[in-house]
Amino acid sequence: LALISSRQLAPVASGMLALRSLFVVALAGRASAQAGSPAVASLSERALLAEAEVHEGNPCKGKPDGWRCHDDVVIECSGGRTASNESCAFHEECKEGLDGPGTASCVEDACEDKADGFHCHDDRVVECSGLKTVNFTECPFYQECERDRLQLNMASCVEDVCERKADGMYCEDDHVVECRGLRTVNVTKCGLSEECKKNALGRNAAACVEDDCRYKPDGSYCKHDGVVECSGQVSVGF
Repeated sequence: LALISSRQLAPVASGMLALRSLFVVALAGRASAQAGSPAVASLSERALLAEAEVHEGNPCKGKPDGWRCHDDVVIECSGGRTASNESCAFHEECKEGLDGPGTASCVEDACEDKADGFHCHDDRVVECSGLKTVNFTECPFYQECERDRLQLNMASCVEDVCERKADGMYCEDDHVVECRGLRTVNVTKCGLSEECKKNALGRNAAACVEDDCRYKPDGSYCKHDGVVECSGQVSVGF
């Protein structure tokens, strides 16, 4: 069971200026690398790009200073810019004005109207107590959360992918899933340059096969925000 940690709203106004500077440096570095031999975007650059996307559109533009909701993210607006932000947990939602004008906070969503016990919420088993989420279990991709038909306020993760399949290997979410006795007994995730292809090795025998370099001559190609090296129609580097 994964435990729920407390949340802290940490201001990052000064961090935003540093973010912009780092972002410019990262882009300059990428352009320099491309001028020579192909290079893969660094992890730090990808992190900066992801952070920039969080603030894309500037939800604070034209808004008074204070806290507000943007989807299920609590943001602090200051001077028409985002000063800090906090993403609500999956079992929460963002609501404005609960503590007065200019306020917003993450509040309980999954258990707000549930009796004590175990319930399903977004393919997770959520334990509710006193109208609050106190614990949860995330179902693996080959399972789903299902309410118990016999016991009240009880739910669990149950088989989903293999529940109606004959023994064999099948594709599910870029994984090869091995089914036996209507249950998942093994899972293999395909590589970044691969895809899962059903019946690749025969009937009910799926396998991970080359995708990025299939049918391509040897060389370098842009894939997955990076550069893939192909040789003999197989990915040899990224």
